[in-house]
Amino acid sequence: MRIHAISSRPMSAAQKDRLRNCGELSYFDAKLGDDGILEQARGAEILLITARLHLDVTTVLDRCRFISWQASGLDALNLAECRRKGIVVSNIPGFSTDAVAEHAWALILALAKRLEEGRPMLLKGAWTEALAYFTTGLRGRTLGLFGCGQIGQSIAEIGDAFGMQVIATVRDPSKPRPVETVTLDELLQRSDFLVLAAPPTAETIGLFDRRAFQKMRPSAFFVNISRGALMNESDLLAALDSGLIAGAATDVFEQEPPDPANPLLSHPRVVVSPHVAWGTDSAVEALLDQSIANVEAFLRGSPTNVVT
Repeated sequence: MRIHAISSRPMSAAQKDRLRNCGELSYFDAKLGDDGILEQARGAEILLITARLHLDVTTVLDRCRFISWQASGLDALNLAECRRKGIVVSNIPGFSTDAVAEHAWALILALAKRLEEGRPMLLKGAWTEALAYFTTGLRGRTLGLFGCGQIGQSIAEIGDAFGMQVIATVRDPSKPRPVETVTLDELLQRSDFLVLAAPPTAETIGLFDRRAFQKMRPSAFFVNISRGALMNESDLLAALDSGLIAGAATDVFEQEPPDPANPLLSHPRVVVSPHVAWGTDSAVEALLDQSIANVEAFLRGSPTNVVT
């Protein structure tokens, strides 16, 4: 089997050896936006590939039988074309649940405690009052979750520890959840901190636009650790500039990597990070190991984590 591995996180020698035991390995360290990825994928019978590369690799997969997708989300992979070509696809579900939930809370706390404002003030010698600025407490506030799957529930558990009231809007409200479920309008109107933790679908893409922000509280904070496609960045900026909401934080963008001139990156009331919520050392190691295990299982004739 010709195995092509295109990984944004370098594999160890031991991990590469596992793949060599499965077949003829061609290994590549992936970079976002690298047009050479298509040539690296061409000719693969088994393909391990990192998500978020924004190229449809299925166009060059004429021999491919199996893709081990190094992610849980599948929005960047052309699944319909995989089905048409008879390519079995496996992903890595749940590998970064704790990592993403922790990062969501890093963003929430950065907004609530205005962490990015302190350093410039200190460097300018502008701290002249006993209290440099007010911050926001969490106990008794309402944490709103758009989506309450594994990641959302992990975020909710931490919110409980902070003494917050947790509410959520979910795809199927008939399923039991550990939090109060509400309509989208209620979520927007009641949340002090609104966190997006749902995948991009036909129903969710672009949902958080001007109309949504108009329903939020002027004191509310908006946090996105899901996908940039769920929000309209221009409408988010307008909501911040007009005072519809108090602040925002995002780990994801409509275009990734974003243009350095993107005004979200320099807005004084926005906290940003470069889609790293999933990237703890333990989560990345689990991702790489499971992506190889998916290949091994496929070759044994008992594929795991199959999504096609």
